[in-house]
Amino acid sequence: MLPIALAFLAAIGFGSSAIFARIGMRGIHPLTSAFISVVVSFIPAAILAAIFALDDIKKLPLIALAAFLGLGALNFIGGRTQNHISINMIGAARSSPFVGSATMFASIFAVIILGEYLHPLVALGTAAVVIGVVLTSAGHMVSVSWHLDKRSLIGYATGLGAAASYGGSTLVAKSLSDAYGSPLLVAAAAMFFGMILLAPLGGRQAGQAIRSARSGIFFIVLCGLASATGVISLFTALSMSNVVTVTPIASTNPLITLFLAHLFLNKLEKVTKWLLAGTSLTVLGVILVILGSI
Repeated sequence: MLPIALAFLAAIGFGSSAIFARIGMRGIHPLTSAFISVVVSFIPAAILAAIFALDDIKKLPLIALAAFLGLGALNFIGGRTQNHISINMIGAARSSPFVGSATMFASIFAVIILGEYLHPLVALGTAAVVIGVVLTSAGHMVSVSWHLDKRSLIGYATGLGAAASYGGSTLVAKSLSDAYGSPLLVAAAAMFFGMILLAPLGGRQAGQAIRSARSGIFFIVLCGLASATGVISLFTALSMSNVVTVTPIASTNPLITLFLAHLFLNKLEKVTKWLLAGTSLTVLGVILVILGSI
């Protein structure tokens, strides 16, 4: 039960972080917001790792740093950066189901790479997630000429790119946790290298953003803390259970984002029947994946 509870906590963290990012990025470049959020995420992760995983840190071989570098690039360059770009381009409510389709990529990668069994319900649930993603964008697609709407296309593409990156990072995180003992160590190390890699891209404007957009920075800080909760909870859950069980539950975060968008982002986000239908079907797909994984 603990892995399931942690997976739901991860969903809450990821779902709320999208809302905080959406509010905070008014006047702040997505690369800068991604960098600041990773710096904020690293602080609690490093403290927890120092308290609870100090022995694992002392035993860590140097070769592991290369693996953590790869995880940091996959999770934060491929995942969080594209996630923030997608949110900035098409909004949190519309972006979140795309990013939430990480469960589809994680399941595919788990079967191909880890050799996990794909139950028929898991396959059906994955299909439901894909259809849900299509429905989510259907209202927007029929209202504009999407061939000419480059902003929306970039938003959809980066949302799916973030999903693929997040899906792949779950496998890497699980493997590294199994190899080096502590998911807290893995989370902190990945955030550290993600922060280093993002510094040349978004670090230069961070000081200016802090001075000129203080209210936005406050929400970016909340985004970083919420993301830290999501990453730490997800990595810990992965160390206790299978990828195909944990990631679908964590991928219910679009429902959290949609609910919070409806409550707090009425001026920024428009929750349509297509968004509701698509997100509901996405969550139904997640439920089927869970049932097939039991």
